[in-house]
Amino acid sequence: MIIPYGHEHTTVRRLPWVTFVLMAACVAAFALTSLATRRDGSQVNKDFTDFFQYYSTHPYLEIEPEFARALDRYVPHQEFQAFLEATRDLGAAPPKNPRQVAAEQEELDRIVERALASLAAIRDSPFRRFGVVPAAIKPSALITYQFLHGGFLHLFGNLFFLFLAGPFIEDVWGRPVFAAFYLTAGALSALMFALRYPELDEPLIGASGAVAGVMGAFLVRYWKTRIRFLYFFIPLRPGTFTAPAWLMLPLWFARELVFAQAWDVASPGTGGGGVAHWAHVWGFAFGLAVAAGIAYWRVEERFIHRAIEAKITVHENPAVDRALEARAQGKLEHSLQLLAAVVRDDPGNTDAVLALWNAAVDSGRPELAAGDLQRIIQAGLRADDETLVLQHWEELALAVPALQVEPSLAARVVEILLRSGRRDAVEATLAHALRAAGPGTPIGPLVRLARTAAQAGAPAAASFAREALSRSDLPAHVRPELAAIAAAAAAGPTGSLVGGPEPPAIAHRLQVVAAVPQALEQDNLVIEVEGATRRLSLPRIEVIAVGGVARSEKRPMVVVDLMLDAPWSDRRDLRVVRLLSTDFDPRALAPGPDAAEAFRAFLGRIIELSGAAMLPDPDGARGRPFRTFTSLPEYERAVLGVSAAGDPTDGAAEA
Repeated sequence: MIIPYGHEHTTVRRLPWVTFVLMAACVAAFALTSLATRRDGSQVNKDFTDFFQYYSTHPYLEIEPEFARALDRYVPHQEFQAFLEATRDLGAAPPKNPRQVAAEQEELDRIVERALASLAAIRDSPFRRFGVVPAAIKPSALITYQFLHGGFLHLFGNLFFLFLAGPFIEDVWGRPVFAAFYLTAGALSALMFALRYPELDEPLIGASGAVAGVMGAFLVRYWKTRIRFLYFFIPLRPGTFTAPAWLMLPLWFARELVFAQAWDVASPGTGGGGVAHWAHVWGFAFGLAVAAGIAYWRVEERFIHRAIEAKITVHENPAVDRALEARAQGKLEHSLQLLAAVVRDDPGNTDAVLALWNAAVDSGRPELAAGDLQRIIQAGLRADDETLVLQHWEELALAVPALQVEPSLAARVVEILLRSGRRDAVEATLAHALRAAGPGTPIGPLVRLARTAAQAGAPAAASFAREALSRSDLPAHVRPELAAIAAAAAAGPTGSLVGGPEPPAIAHRLQVVAAVPQALEQDNLVIEVEGATRRLSLPRIEVIAVGGVARSEKRPMVVVDLMLDAPWSDRRDLRVVRLLSTDFDPRALAPGPDAAEAFRAFLGRIIELSGAAMLPDPDGARGRPFRTFTSLPEYERAVLGVSAAGDPTDGAAEA
């Protein structure tokens, strides 16, 4: 059994009230209907049991035709006829006394009458009145059925999946759009289910069709998100793992599609054997289609995002309030003047800058606020906060064709955009950075941009590589890598590295120095090595390699290798400064609500200041999540491609 229990996105801009109201409505409907439906169901079971027990000992009695027809809904006709024949062949003979037979018939008629009354109550249950009955569909039921559930597990499962995905779609699409989308997904999935089984006389209930729609939208909007799973496989011990949404959600969809078709073959016309698989399939497909349309026509960026920002921005400055009021009245020029004055007096006022940007975009002159918006985004990145990049950078990069972006900032931004799958913004940012690059650009950001652009398959990779290759301060061991990037881009339009020259294969060895970080001072990392304090210049770092390593009978550790020589260099001995998460408290080096987040912030700061390449990949190096290995040698082989000679951490890893 595999159960999702979370994913890497944990914050939203505002409370997801629509999601919470939908969940509360389902809980309320369940509370109101569960007692009555359980009582009616128990009574039907009791009456059916009484009938079969009594009739099996009195098979010579007559069964009312109405009851026999009613039984067809719950017991297959052939099975019921077989039961009657077997009971009559093996049962007792009728008594000779006519009065006794008449009394027994009266008792059977009373049992049948009670059963018919119980069945009538079931027929008038909330499930049939408010659920979708394909044979007698009511338009209002396409909405009301979404809030009814047949049991606690049915309710809990739907609400749990809604809680995992709903708040994040609501956050980016806004409350009205999300509410309309959710209800439409549920209505469409039920309608398609009813068209599939037009003669089915059983009610369809539950939020699963609508929730499947939300899952489909989540797949498109957050396709690279890593989802956390808990697994139970007997006789293995329970455990956890992570996998991207683009892998797991299509697998779930394929499973539902296979089950839906299998049930149609095994039991035609029954609606899926108690689980509406076709409703799941159509809900998910609807979510995919809507999210793809929103992404293709850029509805979120063009209409939704700025409308949400305008609502959630908190303004404590009266001048900002006056500016917003002027903007609402159509006095854009006056609003721009007021906001520009606020930003001049308080350049770090994020609310004022965002309001200025929105007003500038509305006036058709986004370049007026481009520099201010870029400045606060850069300030956020210094605090290891990527929120502003994800929310505003794409609009900035595409709205201002002449935007000037410092290459060091562009390198960080492109990695974030690439991770979130925003290819258009990646291309635009690389183009802006290329215009700004020149003789004064530090070599570190140039190398980093060349590598990231090559990873994205962007044509700009060759330009960055050639610019870096023309520089005398480019480390010699990096030249083969950049030459390969430049050559591969010249060979084809995609910028792929396939077919380019590769650096010569060398059997590398590690020269590991164990260190404990003490402090970050500008571009230096203060470390303790064998009791002595030293300073490591972060721009000297060529590669940052990070991996989680399991240890027998001890908690796992994270290994951070600050490599002064890249694994692809022509040096035989690779110099490595190794940091172990078990040797220091990251909260003394970086901010964070807990040690894990502080550790990630510490890594992000080193990556930003060094401009180094990241192994095994940018996500793994930043701990989103950490790639894990069973031992230190496995990490070294898989990530570094070498084995350490005389590594001082070997004993600690194997202890």
